[in-house]
Amino acid sequence: MSRRLGALTLVGALALVPLLPSAAGAAETPAAPPVGAVARLKAAPVGVWNGIVTFPSGQVEARMSLRPNGTLCLIAPPPGPDGGIEGRGTWHSTGRNTFTFTVKERFFDGAGTTTGYLTATHRATLRGDRFTTVGEGAFLDAAGNEQDSFSVTSQMRRESRTDAC
Repeated sequence: MSRRLGALTLVGALALVPLLPSAAGAAETPAAPPVGAVARLKAAPVGVWNGIVTFPSGQVEARMSLRPNGTLCLIAPPPGPDGGIEGRGTWHSTGRNTFTFTVKERFFDGAGTTTGYLTATHRATLRGDRFTTVGEGAFLDAAGNEQDSFSVTSQMRRESRTDAC
């Protein structure tokens, strides 16, 4: 794996904040949970969150938005001439103060051509306006072949109770 792809793998460990800007166009969006399930949510992580993601070789800052309908998106600046990263996913409550989320990021070059993907699943514990996670991720090449897998943790703080997707 190239040094650049290795760096992208680490940045996408939580699949939240890219080192490259995001681009127009959507990554494949996972299905949202059924409407009835959203109405029964116990943990209420809706809003914009930012914090630190830690993985075996370092840390990155992360920013994401969770919507009331059970979807989430990465928050990133507009695309640059060298491409970027975009990502979407779903979340659902698993208990009084817990929830899980999954996300898929698409990495692309300046022409918009997909160069790889990152998928991740996290288990979160919510305490007020903070949550922590443990999770697993995998980096895939443009053809969908797994190149690397890893574990991550994070510490996130709510920036807003309004989603920004």
